[in-house]
Amino acid sequence: MSYGALFIGNAGQVQIDDNYPCYMEVASGSYDGSSGTVTVTYPTAINSPNPPAIFIRPDGAHVLRYMRNLGSPGNWTGWTAVLYTDSGFTGIVRTGQYKAAALYLPRTGGYGLQVFDSSNRLLFDSNRRVLTILAGAQTWSKVGYNGNYQSNWTTDTWGNAYVAGSYVMASHFMAGFVAPPNAAEIGIGFLNGTAKTQINVFAMRVGRGLAEITTFNWPLVMVN
Repeated sequence: MSYGALFIGNAGQVQIDDNYPCYMEVASGSYDGSSGTVTVTYPTAINSPNPPAIFIRPDGAHVLRYMRNLGSPGNWTGWTAVLYTDSGFTGIVRTGQYKAAALYLPRTGGYGLQVFDSSNRLLFDSNRRVLTILAGAQTWSKVGYNGNYQSNWTTDTWGNAYVAGSYVMASHFMAGFVAPPNAAEIGIGFLNGTAKTQINVFAMRVGRGLAEITTFNWPLVMVN
């Protein structure tokens, strides 16, 4: 960076950089998947060119899969997902909390600090809440495999330590996980909603005794 804005924390971490946008919180609330489908409508449409990132904090055991943003660039109106539970889950509750965060939002008025990039896009605004990353991972530990799940399914389960009270990014769980020759229905959430010590990825494939999927490397991000 030859010129611009760069803010560095006490531990040497970059907090604001005029080359990179900050995820700013734009909506939060609760969701209910008692019907098997979650549909959330924001109080106000989100004016961002990029789809918002959705973070969830399940109230109990369930996984969300097939996440979809509703709306279009500049007018994101909400999100939807499929909520899945099973009798093998502990402490099932089909509700939870969410936060939506977005990039390149319109500038706000009033006093404060705003940082823009060379294209005049808003990267940081002190009048908006910026999400803080508490923990994350690029790899998951394998914690379960069942080649005879409900008689005609194969399941694979992975886990990572969960930071109590955090919100977990779920919006990238938008599609199936391809494990040739089968595609897996895959979701993120708690399998044990009582202890809540581990966040899990749960994958289901049609067919008995399919080869185990050993590696899963979709990113895990937990925020406050």
